[in-house]
Amino acid sequence: MENLHYSYVLIFIATCAVGVNFGFRLQFSKRLKLFLLTDSLILVLYLIWDFWAISKGSWFFDPDQILGIMLLGKLPIEEFLFFIIVPLMTVLTYLALTKLSGWGKEKEEIK
Repeated sequence: MENLHYSYVLIFIATCAVGVNFGFRLQFSKRLKLFLLTDSLILVLYLIWDFWAISKGSWFFDPDQILGIMLLGKLPIEEFLFFIIVPLMTVLTYLALTKLSGWGKEKEEIK
């Protein structure tokens, strides 16, 4: 069960992301293409950085806390998913907060 710790955290964050999207009626699917384009850049940069840090011995993943599915021979699948799920939750949180606070409504009224 220990090997699922990282996965449990990702599942929890993903569940929260879905809940925020539907709970606040954010209609994130309209922004999905922009998110995927932006996140793909983030994903590539950070996976290269992770791969480099692992190769240098500066960073590692505890094999007892990951599934063991490795990408490029060194990166666990959970790390790949982390750089998709966490930015998604960040964007959804931002959208929910702007909706709650009314930020940006002035711009809509000016148009």
